[in-house]
Amino acid sequence: MAYRYTRRFVRRVGAHARLMALSTGCILSVCIAGAAQAADVAKAPPPPFIAPVKTYSTVVFGGFDDRRDSYYGYAGVVSALNGKIATDGFLVRVMGLYNPYKYSSTAVVGGTVDGKETAFEAMLGYQTYLPGMTARFYAGLDYEGHRLSPNNPFDRNDGDHWGVHVRGEIESPYAAKGYYNLHASYGSATQRYWIRGRAGYNFSGVILGPEGLATGNWVTNEQRVGAFVIFRSPQLLPFEISFSGGYSQTDETRGGKSAYGTVEVSVAF
Repeated sequence: MAYRYTRRFVRRVGAHARLMALSTGCILSVCIAGAAQAADVAKAPPPPFIAPVKTYSTVVFGGFDDRRDSYYGYAGVVSALNGKIATDGFLVRVMGLYNPYKYSSTAVVGGTVDGKETAFEAMLGYQTYLPGMTARFYAGLDYEGHRLSPNNPFDRNDGDHWGVHVRGEIESPYAAKGYYNLHASYGSATQRYWIRGRAGYNFSGVILGPEGLATGNWVTNEQRVGAFVIFRSPQLLPFEISFSGGYSQTDETRGGKSAYGTVEVSVAF
């Protein structure tokens, strides 16, 4: 009898031992798996650093233009009042120009007048980004002054002139393959108008195409037909340089028919 109870006790103890061993094995398996998963998480590389998109508030620009009997240089700045030049918002534009020139006139001794023009504009504008187009409009102060040697009493440009200046611009999106722009301005100081249109194709940062230009004031006018090339490198620098040249036609007394060449540069900050 005691022997039978002893065998039953042993079987019960063995069953409990096997159950405990199985439970212990499951717990250890879960712990090991959890530790391995934790190790995998700890070893996983951090997400790549994504640099913030650089925003610019200001564009500084300048250029030089040459044709027969006239050349000029100019420099200016456009600044976004909201600190982001590539978004909708108000802009301030300031530009200065210096233009030595000469022309023929029977009204002066020697028959040739040497002129020096200085011009200045300061304007407030607004820029908006539309589907397939960026548009800007400015209005503000216009100044144009001419110094003539010898003095020509029949030249209305002589002296200082003040007025209102307005300007409009439309152009294609920056990264578009099909490129175009149209810039036009009018200053009441000497009734000067200036309009230029360009169209071309963007070969991954090199833009080629034709251009046409018309300008003048209350005493003379000029028309141009030519071609341009623009180089851009936004990945390296927010920099753009443009070269253009072609055929110019103006009054015979002011240079007549000749070639022209222009270089323009702009940098964003």
